[in-house]
Amino acid sequence: MVTALASCETESPSPSPAREVLPNGAVVVRYSDLPAIGSVDRMVTEAQVDLDFGSLEGGDPNLVFGDIRGIQAASDGTIYVLDRQALEVRVFDSGGQYLRTIVRRGEGPGEIMDANGILLSRDTLLWIHDTRRWTIIGVDLSGEEIRRFINPVRSYTPTWTGAFDNPGRYWNDIFHSDDGPTGPPPPGLSSSTGHHYYKCYDLSSGVIDSVYLGEVSLRSYAYSTPDHQLFFPLWFEASDLFAVNPFGGFWRANTASYRIARVDEDGDTVVVVEAEMLAQPVTDEDRAAYVESFVEAPPDLRRHAAEVAALLPDVKPVLAGMFVDDEGVLWVQRVVPSDAPAFYDRFSAEGGYLGSVRLAFEPARGRIWVQRGNVYSWIVDELGVPYVVRAPVK
Repeated sequence: MVTALASCETESPSPSPAREVLPNGAVVVRYSDLPAIGSVDRMVTEAQVDLDFGSLEGGDPNLVFGDIRGIQAASDGTIYVLDRQALEVRVFDSGGQYLRTIVRRGEGPGEIMDANGILLSRDTLLWIHDTRRWTIIGVDLSGEEIRRFINPVRSYTPTWTGAFDNPGRYWNDIFHSDDGPTGPPPPGLSSSTGHHYYKCYDLSSGVIDSVYLGEVSLRSYAYSTPDHQLFFPLWFEASDLFAVNPFGGFWRANTASYRIARVDEDGDTVVVVEAEMLAQPVTDEDRAAYVESFVEAPPDLRRHAAEVAALLPDVKPVLAGMFVDDEGVLWVQRVVPSDAPAFYDRFSAEGGYLGSVRLAFEPARGRIWVQRGNVYSWIVDELGVPYVVRAPVK
């Protein structure tokens, strides 16, 4: 299931940034020599799987996963897995052996009616996001409910995007538009602007607050039929990225350029990380592939797809995502070719480069968690069987 990568490129010295202090005191850290995604470099770690567990149906039912939505790990290596299909949180030891199930389907204390994620807090409390009741439930490691609160952000994502910071506050982002519900947009290309906020729930006081992070512009292409309204995806559109810094504030970026800023809760910039990264053009082949993705659609839809293909951006994004691990390290994911493995650069809170990580496996849905020096995710084999995987970051 997992293969190693090889390259004939030679090692390069550690990236050396240029630093500049702006008039407001913010520090800009500029890199001109981050490793290439295919390089063999002492600063690039290839994360190889050292543990995987799962099973075909008919085997041990505790190893059969239907719809994994969250993986967390404790300091002793114990692994917690949320299976949304079974509505269970199962516990495994550091070798992948099943230990127990601590959360199950139900309406009682410590039970869930639906869920899209889990978060482990300080090896003592496991939080589960019950999306049916918009409730965040905290259980101890035996499954006994300790507390619960209503999620201040009632918006759904396939995998939970909320985060807890070190002072004990819960954060989740939300978009808000002043326009209000105005009905479906007109057919064709349209643009909208909204406000991006992070809402905060203080676990100790119960106070709900919010932090404004700026304007967000979105483009969409609508197509109407007598019975439905459809929206065409706009490939290669640049978008804003945000991540909570557990030590306070946020990281923010736009996928169009390699420029990531750490801002405090007042919105003031503290650190900026920049790197020279050449954006790849959107080619005629890319536009043709977009149209071909609708090859089985009715002719009218394909005609609209051709119109959308002409509206795609001229260049592709350079960033694919970012997140902060359990040690406060920022992971910045680069855009790579479709046949290349995922590639991440890591930075300290001060913008110092800590090395890069190339995955030697393909995460399902592209989602990973990094805890206790390991990458956790799940993969799907050629038969569609999901396996939980762990890969050390050495």
